[in-house]
Amino acid sequence: MKKKLLVSIILLTGVVSFIYFWNKYTYAGEENYFSSNTKPENGMQIGIIGDSWVVRQNLDSLLQKKLLDKGLHSEIYSSGNPGAKTKKIYENLFKDDNEEFSSKKVIERKPDYCIIIAGVNDAATYMGPEFYTYHMVKIIKTLLHYNIRPVVVSLPEFGAEENFKNKNIASSLSNRSAELVLNGGDHFKISDYRNALQKELKHGGLNEKVIILNFDEVSSDYDKDRSLYADPLHLNKQGYQKFSEFLAKGIVNLENAK
Repeated sequence: MKKKLLVSIILLTGVVSFIYFWNKYTYAGEENYFSSNTKPENGMQIGIIGDSWVVRQNLDSLLQKKLLDKGLHSEIYSSGNPGAKTKKIYENLFKDDNEEFSSKKVIERKPDYCIIIAGVNDAATYMGPEFYTYHMVKIIKTLLHYNIRPVVVSLPEFGAEENFKNKNIASSLSNRSAELVLNGGDHFKISDYRNALQKELKHGGLNEKVIILNFDEVSSDYDKDRSLYADPLHLNKQGYQKFSEFLAKGIVNLENAK
């Protein structure tokens, strides 16, 4: 009786673990492009999509003000999904406007540029560079389909080790297991994610169609720049001032290069 119970528990644990990892690491399917006859409005239009970095500290208003200070008037449309990985951010582009975290409205505005701020949650949960790159390319191709210029913020610097120390046992084991399976037990580095995306963009001929803004201009070392961070995963008010200035500078350079 005890042996049967033990076997049942082991099997159940195995099934639950399989479902968990399947749901976590399965890539997004191919979404169908929707028709949109919206014409771009006059003046500079900017979209911002991504995770919680988009919605914290009123980034859209900060960027708008920074651009105005530089003599550029803009309309900004943002959509951020706290905690979202790149897979979810891609799927959000196709959600109906009445669904939570839909970013379809950003596409329908047909902005000149769409800033993509994503990847911290991928890296923090050890999804691996391939997962991140696959979905970032999907996002980029979607924007290009609608004649929107993608502006990618390279995977931001954050406190990966500090964040890992704050995880519970289950999450810690899950993440270490992912590293073992996906990377032979070695730690993934932020540069691994960045390099994988750059390589794939070049391989797919997208590198000349996409603008990448190097986040190192804001912070290249979490330990040295802790004054810019509210916690291991997010910038604080001071950090957002520097971040929004960095984004504004990038947009101004794009406009001047036309």
